Amino acid sequence: MNDKEKNHEPAEESGEQLQTEARLIQQAKEGDQRAFEALLKLHDRRVFVLIGSFIRRRQDVEDLAQDVFLKAYLALGGFRPGAPFAPWLKRIAVNTCYDHLRKIRRRPEMALDDLAVSEKMYLAAGGGSDDRVAARDLAERVLATLPPKDRLAITLREVQGLEIAEIAHALGCTRPAAKVRLFRARRAMQATLQRLIRQEEQMGNRSRRREQNEVS
Repeated sequence: MNDKEKNHEPAEESGEQLQTEARLIQQAKEGDQRAFEALLKLHDRRVFVLIGSFIRRRQDVEDLAQDVFLKAYLALGGFRPGAPFAPWLKRIAVNTCYDHLRKIRRRPEMALDDLAVSEKMYLAAGGGSDDRVAARDLAERVLATLPPKDRLAITLREVQGLEIAEIAHALGCTRPAAKVRLFRARRAMQATLQRLIRQEEQMGNRSRRREQNEVS
């Protein structure tokens, strides 16, 4: 899965591209707005892909991307010459997504009634491969129950295919801390799914008992 997702990432920059990038960064730091726009064109697809792995609504993705670009422009003066630009921009994007997820997160818990009918059927059927849309929606709803940084960590790993070191850099934490977040996120997701399945089974048992009582 991770390799498949990585295939959607742009290829690593060549030496010539890095030189062009360094030149554009310097010109942008000197106030050349066109140079900054050219710099963004080298990385805007990565930003949109990254944000899109966290956020579903297209308008939200576009709004957050513009927010990332503005933050990058305002912070460019403090960018260290010679440092890789892509990880720096990725961290800004991750932090922006974190702030957004923290704002929209309303409830720490999710009940079975919050699931659509198709998702309940997916659970009851044991997660058949024919209903991928329901599976995706269910995964997103379960992800929504996680603390924002745990959700970021698991998405960077499972969707973006990043290594632990890359996740740690994007989240601004140590490698052990990133590993702990991934472990905690996976465990929380498994617990949520198991709870939902148990609730579905209990509802099914009650429904069958009612039917039996009505027949008798």
